[in-house]
Amino acid sequence: MSDKPEFNKLDSDCTLPPDHPLPPDQLGRYSPARDFYAENDIAEYVLTQARDETVQNVERVKTEYIMGDPYEVWDVHTDKDRWWVITNPTNLYSQRHFPGLDYTLSFHVGLMMRVRSRSE
Repeated sequence: MSDKPEFNKLDSDCTLPPDHPLPPDQLGRYSPARDFYAENDIAEYVLTQARDETVQNVERVKTEYIMGDPYEVWDVHTDKDRWWVITNPTNLYSQRHFPGLDYTLSFHVGLMMRVRSRSE
């Protein structure tokens, strides 16, 4: 017998039940720190790249500095897909094909370095 107390994992997690997820268009209501202008810029970018989709929620997930350059990572929900949008320069990646944020950021930084090298 273990010395550790037993508990129900469901009682300890602070998660929404999977059968009642919060709709994407309601997620922004519960974010205390929002930048509406930046969110609008990202939403408009997605609309130019995914023209047949409607943006439902835009959330900045993180800003990471790589070799002194800021890269913002955004999680964007549309009516048809979910996207990572990464800046500097801006590009989007379907979360179906790029599910991991860190891998996607590394991929983006490497891709942008290759693009910049070609333009020089």
